Parts: sequence; C-alpha cells; structure tokens
Amino acid sequence: MSTRLTAKQILQSRRKQLSLIKEPRRNTKLWWIEKQHQYGGALNYRKVARPFDQFKLIHAVFKARLGKNIWFTKSQISIARLLEASAKRYHVKIRDKAINNDHIHLLIEPVRSLPYEEARREFLKFLRFFAAQMARKYEDIHKRLGLRKSKQFWLERPFTRLVGWGRRTLTNIHNYFEKNRNEAAGFVAYTPRKHRLSRFLRAWESQSFVNTG
Repeated sequence: MSTRLTAKQILQSRRKQLSLIKEPRRNTKLWWIEKQHQYGGALNYRKVARPFDQFKLIHAVFKARLGKNIWFTKSQISIARLLEASAKRYHVKIRDKAINNDHIHLLIEPVRSLPYEEARREFLKFLRFFAAQMARKYEDIHKRLGLRKSKQFWLERPFTRLVGWGRRTLTNIHNYFEKNRNEAAGFVAYTPRKHRLSRFLRAWESQSFVNTG
C-alpha cells in the first residue's frame, strides 16, 4: 500500500506546521529581526541569525568610537577605495554610501549568481573584512598622531536591514543617504532621527533600566 501524500495533503500538513510556529510578540527585539528584517547596532540579539536575502538590497550602518577631531569625513577618498576593494573581494556591489563623522551608511547589493548559503557567507565576510580593515586603519592613524585610542573601535556590530527594489522605497533611501551626506558636509543642520526602531529601542532601554535599577 502506497504511503505517498497527495499535493493537497502536503499543503494541509505545511499549513498545520506553520500554525504551530509561535509568532514573536510585537515590538520585541525578536519581532524587529524576524518581521522587520533588521539586525545589529543597538538591536543586538545573538540568539538568531542576521536576516539576509540575496534578491534584496541591504542598508548597513557602521558606527565607531573615534578620538577627538578624527572623523571619517577627513578620509573619504581612502575609505571609498577600501570599500571598493572589499566589495570586489567578496562579490557585493555598493549601490550608495554616505560617510559621516563617526558612522558610515552603505546600500549593498549581494551577489545573485551564487547559491543562497554561499551568497550569505560572502556578504557576512564583507561586513567582517571591512570592519577589521577600518579598525586597523584608524589604529595606525591614532599611533601616527600620538593619540590614545579606545579599547573598542566599533560601538556595536554593524546594523543591517533588508530593503526592497520598489521605486518609492529606493527614492526614500537614496534621499536619506543624500540627507546624511549634506549633514556631514555642513550644508544642512543635523536633525534627530524619528525612526520607529529608534523609539522602540529608547523605550526598551528605559524599561530595562527600570527593571534592573
């Protein structure tokens, strides 16, 4: 007697399995990672993997702890060259970038021609390699200037979020990058960000302080 399931039975089985998966509670760190596809930075949650999709763009942010009057904006050309070399090494494309005083925004396109797991590994290697090279570069700058460097160059692990290819989405993110470039150049005054994630993290950190205080 055959035990092969029909297509209808397979579909019903999958639906039942999905119904048993517990959804993360809204506005928790896990919810932001699994449902909003954001990870890293202050949203640090080591229990789950960094979201990745090789057919979407990735907005990455590197934020550093720099010494007095040592800004990324003073080394934009050399940083751009390092970015280009790092991207070429790990088969990713830098679609846009904004180099600010103490942080860098990147819009990254992962490689599509490789299998998913390999493309993911290349992307993660790019993040690690660029972060390590930048830390080494600024360690040399501190030594050359006789300045004391902080024990930890990067404030947190790189923040990433997945970005779709929709026209409105791309317009918004390119405008955001342009705003960052204009602020870094001093063309416009800096304005505090009012992202939903920022509000959540402030509330979450306040609650954590109350619970442990």
